[in-house]
Amino acid sequence: MKGSTNTNRFRVFQIRWKEKLGYPENPYLIRWTIILFGYSIRLHHWLRSDDCRFFHDHSSNLLSIVLYGHYWNVKPAIINKDPTFGERKFRTEGIFNSWKNILNLRKSVWFSKATEQHYLSIPKTGAWTLLFEGRPYRKWGFWVNEHKWRPLRYFSKYGIIQDENYQ
Repeated sequence: MKGSTNTNRFRVFQIRWKEKLGYPENPYLIRWTIILFGYSIRLHHWLRSDDCRFFHDHSSNLLSIVLYGHYWNVKPAIINKDPTFGERKFRTEGIFNSWKNILNLRKSVWFSKATEQHYLSIPKTGAWTLLFEGRPYRKWGFWVNEHKWRPLRYFSKYGIIQDENYQ
């Protein structure tokens, strides 16, 4: 019987400190993570946008609270299925402002189901967010021409965006 090579899923408690996503010398995100029984709390320091070439989904539902700065959540939207008008459109769900906007939490808190496709557009000033993530129940990936690609395949084909001017 073959065993799993992913021993992380068997750990009850994990702390990940100052992980750099993207290239280590030029990350788009730095995060601090605490995982307990599969649930996670993450502090994200967004330096720039995540990959906007194609939308991605997540492995679990999540709740994000903007602590500092702001960002836009961009989702796919089919405006009209008539090929004359084009099939692929984008919809910005909203700008999420910092926690200072306590009187209007709709603009500071964002909930997403794991199946929702999106990418985040981060301004040059960056942002800090606190993320609460449920237990993973599916595999996440990028949606390339309506087909889900796992991250390793996606980055092998398209590479990781490393331009510091990329927004």
